[in-house]
Amino acid sequence: MTDYILHAEPGHYNLSPILFKNTARDFFKCYLDFKPQGKHFSPVPFFLCCRAIEMALKAIHLEIKNRKYVKKLGHDLIKLYKKLDGEHQTLSKDELDLLKKANKIYVDKDFEYLSVIHPVTGFTKFPDLEALAILARKLTDFK
Repeated sequence: MTDYILHAEPGHYNLSPILFKNTARDFFKCYLDFKPQGKHFSPVPFFLCCRAIEMALKAIHLEIKNRKYVKKLGHDLIKLYKKLDGEHQTLSKDELDLLKKANKIYVDKDFEYLSVIHPVTGFTKFPDLEALAILARKLTDFK
């Protein structure tokens, strides 16, 4: 009988892109399930779609970059999109315009801490929610 000594080398598997992609899909699922209490206008579905988009874009970055790099990009959806490699920049002009409109509110946290200017102006600065949801579905690969 021969004695063999096996030395196992440590392995590394980057779970971050998967975790972020799953989180993006969870936020989008929350959007799909959201029902406001009463008949009032709610910024919550806009926030849920934007957060899903943010997590989906960060998941793409995390496939090739580290978390420190992604953290520096912050919550700016346009910055996150424009810093993607060209092969991942697949949005049409209309989709990018929609993302810019949503980002102006999202980056200022106005979906979370609703500014009085939005109700006073009839929420006209808000993006089209249905179009935003279609974009979030696309970027999260939600089935």
